[in-house]
Amino acid sequence: MDIIKIYAEYMPQFNAYCVSDKKIKEITSQEKIPEIYLKDQDILDLGGTKSSNAPLVGFLMGRETGYFSIDYNYAKSIMNSQVRLRLLTYEYTPQQMSGIKGLILPGGAFSSPDRFYADGQEEYVPNDRYLAYRLAISVASEKRLPMLGICAGAQMIAAFFEIHLYRDISKHTNIIHKTAERNAHSVTILPKNPLTKIFGQKKIVTNSRHKEGLNPDIPFELEIYAIAEDGIPEAWGSKTKKILCIQWHPEDFAAEGNKEMQEIYNWLPKQIANM
Repeated sequence: MDIIKIYAEYMPQFNAYCVSDKKIKEITSQEKIPEIYLKDQDILDLGGTKSSNAPLVGFLMGRETGYFSIDYNYAKSIMNSQVRLRLLTYEYTPQQMSGIKGLILPGGAFSSPDRFYADGQEEYVPNDRYLAYRLAISVASEKRLPMLGICAGAQMIAAFFEIHLYRDISKHTNIIHKTAERNAHSVTILPKNPLTKIFGQKKIVTNSRHKEGLNPDIPFELEIYAIAEDGIPEAWGSKTKKILCIQWHPEDFAAEGNKEMQEIYNWLPKQIANM
């Protein structure tokens, strides 16, 4: 199939780089594949590199009304990790992933199948965004690509490995996990994992914008890397599978120059270099 290269535009009303649904539909309706990038000047302004030797990373785009998007803070943190970035939509996702060496799955709000949850059921309505997450994770897993999941992206990776979630963690804890507060709650980094190398074995304070969360009482394949004060997992992953999942939003800190939070995004190209 033919590939059409297009570029995301910065839209200040969203503080994000966006491509309109209309433009994507124009391409896919011709059975062509949209291959989306940031513009050269935007890459340089964000602190990125144009080196052809930098690893190519895929990012599954979020949603604004009428647009596919990548928030500024994500773009800034990813570009500061010195990778090349390709933006993925929800149609032809496997084809768009051709040639990438790592995958980033961001946060977002969308419904997921009932079987993921340990505490109550709601009617699941299939949607393009969930299906794209599921397919992207499947492709990356099959190709053994390193994966970085943030918030909902972290939860979708967990669910792929049959980890059960709480649909609403507010029913299981007194700590507020869904808040606009910058410093929402503390997180304890557990010993001997990739986050220990970044933060040390200590408590840090993070933001927190998630309604769902991992159920720590059901055994699962991945390893817990960090927990909140209430025992809810805040980070998990696998060293052998090269997976790192973060429940908070480190890009909000990294985009402002926090070096430790930036190291979470730097983790991905380091894993690619060791493949």
